[in-house]
Parts: sequence; C-alpha cells; structure tokens
Amino acid sequence: MTRNKLREAAMKLFGEKGYDGTALSEIAKEVGVKTPAIYAFYENKEDLFMTVFREAMQLYNTFIQELLKDQRSFGAKESLHRVLTRQYEFYQQNPEASLIVLRYVIFPPTFLKETIEEAFLQSDELLTNIIEQLITQGIEEGAIREQPVQLLVDAFLNLMDGLSMQYFYYTSREVYERKLNHAFEMYWNGAGS
Repeated sequence: MTRNKLREAAMKLFGEKGYDGTALSEIAKEVGVKTPAIYAFYENKEDLFMTVFREAMQLYNTFIQELLKDQRSFGAKESLHRVLTRQYEFYQQNPEASLIVLRYVIFPPTFLKETIEEAFLQSDELLTNIIEQLITQGIEEGAIREQPVQLLVDAFLNLMDGLSMQYFYYTSREVYERKLNHAFEMYWNGAGS
C-alpha cells in the first residue's frame, strides 16, 4: 500500500516539478510517511524515479497494444486513426504518466539520459512494430499504395510525436481533435492509394 502511494506521489511530483525540483522528503510528506520509509522500498531517488518512469512507459505500451486485439476488424485507415485517438485517450486518462514520459524523453536528467533512452527505445520498438503491422495490412488491403513500409512508419511516428506536443499546447478538445484529424488526413492522402 505504502509502496503504491509512494509511486503515485513520485509520478505526480516528478512530472510537475522535475527530477531536480523534487525532494524525497516532498514525496514522503505527500504520502504521510517519514523520508526514511522510502528506503524500505527504493534504493535511492534515482531508483524511485526510474521505477515510475518505466511504469509510465509500460502503461503507455499496454494502452497502445490493446489496438492489436481487434485490428483485423477495422481497415488500415481506421486502425491508424485509432492509434492517434488512442494516444489522446491515454493522455486524458493518465495525465501524470503522460507528463513524466514526455518531459523526461525530451529533457532527461544528464546522469539518467542513457537509462531513459534504453527504456524509451524498448517502447519505441514495440510501437514501431504495431504501426508496421497496420501499414503492411493497408498495403495488403490495397488501401495504401506500394512504397517502402519504413518510410510510412517513420512519417507516422513523427505525426504521433507532433500530436504529443500539440496535446500539451492546446487544452481545447475541439481544437486538438481538429488538428489530429487534419494531420491524419494529410498523412493518409500521401500514403493512400
């Protein structure tokens, strides 16, 4: 129970205040325990941070992987669009995890850069494989014209990255959804048959 509360508080505070701006004493206070109690569960601040960062990445991976369950029920166009809307839903439903992932993938603490990059690359590989499957499905369906799959995967991942930034810029759901739909329409016009 205390371990879970520490992780939740750490995810929130690391996301809001940054690694350097968050003291273990603040995390402990948020949970209602003394700072030494943290050491019963975590080796140090870095261990706690990497635990919550990996948890946030895993939460995102699981959320995206759920798309594959019913991918054959939809055509490639709808499946790819669903990846983008699913990403938006993840941000809405998991604001702390979203913030911590985005913040530290872009601006990792120097001494954790390599460790964070490893965790990110594992997630990126998983997401790349999913997108590749959906694009290959689209080519097989004839909905996407024959062209290098890697080109389409890279462009789609860049679209996702751009929309990630847009999410944090625009608080209006209507504005964000318009931007998402327009960006996807342009992507599809370039990829489709």
